[in-house]
Amino acid sequence: MGFIRIVKREYQFLNNYYIDRKFRKVTTPPVSDLITSEDSSVHWKYLDVAGKTVLDLGCGLWEVKNIGEASPVYFKNKGAEKIIGVDMNEKDISVLKKYFDEQFPGDGSEFLVKSITTANDLTELITQYQVESIKCDIEGFEKVMFKIEKSLIKNIANISVEYHSRQLLLGLLQTIKKWGFTIIDHSNFTYAPQTMGVITAQRD
Repeated sequence: MGFIRIVKREYQFLNNYYIDRKFRKVTTPPVSDLITSEDSSVHWKYLDVAGKTVLDLGCGLWEVKNIGEASPVYFKNKGAEKIIGVDMNEKDISVLKKYFDEQFPGDGSEFLVKSITTANDLTELITQYQVESIKCDIEGFEKVMFKIEKSLIKNIANISVEYHSRQLLLGLLQTIKKWGFTIIDHSNFTYAPQTMGVITAQRD
């Protein structure tokens, strides 16, 4: 075994030990469903958005071939009142703005080219738009949620988050419990590492 492989193995062992110690009181819910594609009807099906203002963090088109499976469109068709879509992909934001202008004119939805890198970025959106439901898929920056106080999300009814590592999952579970939410689904990917999945929670 080469030196680099030994170092990587030892680092992984120590990292896992650190995570286990830090989150030793967090219980991981069993996997209750599988995610087989990027389609939102598979990815986000447990998030109840009917009648709600939805903050869609990471609202880009990704690999979906049917725009009806893009998360903002999917949520709108599921009865969401309006969508606040946030993504760094300017092209996708432009496509979604045009689609909503044509299909859902005047519904109040907005689409922003914006990155979420701090807790303040998130709380400003929640407060400004009086958000009631959150879908979050921002490639690891979900960790900004760890710094959000319970009082700031008092109007949030439910939340669905894609996690990208075991440490992020455990941190999210700890935070969501602190907020007073209960996990209603834990889904894993069939086409990605087992350390990736989606958790959906609703207020107790």
